[in-house]
Amino acid sequence: MVRILKFIFKLILFIFLIILKEGFFDTLKLPPAFYTPIGRSLFHFIIFWLIVNITIRFAQFIYRKRKKLGHRYSDNVIIGLQNIYYLLTGTGFIVMILGFFGIEFSKLLTSLSIIAASIAIISKELVNDVLCGIFFSFSKEVAIGDYVRIGDFKGRVIDINIYKIVLHNDDDDIIYFSNSKAYFSDIVNYTQKKIRKYVVEFAVHNQFDIPIKDLEEILNNNLNKYSEYIDFGNETLKIIGIAKDEIKYKIHFKLNQVNPKIAEDIKSKIMEDIISKVHNSK
Repeated sequence: MVRILKFIFKLILFIFLIILKEGFFDTLKLPPAFYTPIGRSLFHFIIFWLIVNITIRFAQFIYRKRKKLGHRYSDNVIIGLQNIYYLLTGTGFIVMILGFFGIEFSKLLTSLSIIAASIAIISKELVNDVLCGIFFSFSKEVAIGDYVRIGDFKGRVIDINIYKIVLHNDDDDIIYFSNSKAYFSDIVNYTQKKIRKYVVEFAVHNQFDIPIKDLEEILNNNLNKYSEYIDFGNETLKIIGIAKDEIKYKIHFKLNQVNPKIAEDIKSKIMEDIISKVHNSK
């Protein structure tokens, strides 16, 4: 109810300011400050901000109604609209500040095109982050709540804003990626790709006499500990290479659900037991 009242108030204020702008209230004696560059710039900024705010809020309202989403729920489209709101508001604020000094933004760009080009080059990374942020916001490749790998880092996406993507990894760390860095990195979305097959690769030096049946026992023992998550019958242990000093192995196992956290736990436990076995065989 409060949100609706706020929206109605903004709409009434917008209509009032448009009427004032069109000169319907010219007979009113407005304060002299209203006719100064600062007053006029502030007046136009408020109108611009109301247009942006009302449009974005209305678009989000319609989208939530169609998708039957609560007002507290956010997905990529909601976040994308919010990022556009921040971008337009920031641009409008800069134009307002220029207007305080009697500078028209369009004439400034025309007369100072070289400076504008230099600013664009200097702010290239910032512009890239903003554009990539808008791309991610409306893209289905990455969404809030997805478990992903970006470059060498894995975690669950907890935020996508106009500058950064925020991950929460398995070690309870918060990792921040600039949008441009994430865009040009390899991204694996474990949630959307429904990956349930996992691989563990390792090598054992020839000086350690470890029978393959011992390695199979390690694999089976660890899978049995997580039996509620395992799709049994798909686990394998193979020798994939024999070098001069080592033997290379590959383990395959499959989960019965999409759960990257459990998969990483199983892989970690298997490697711990293999390392322990190697140490004990010295």
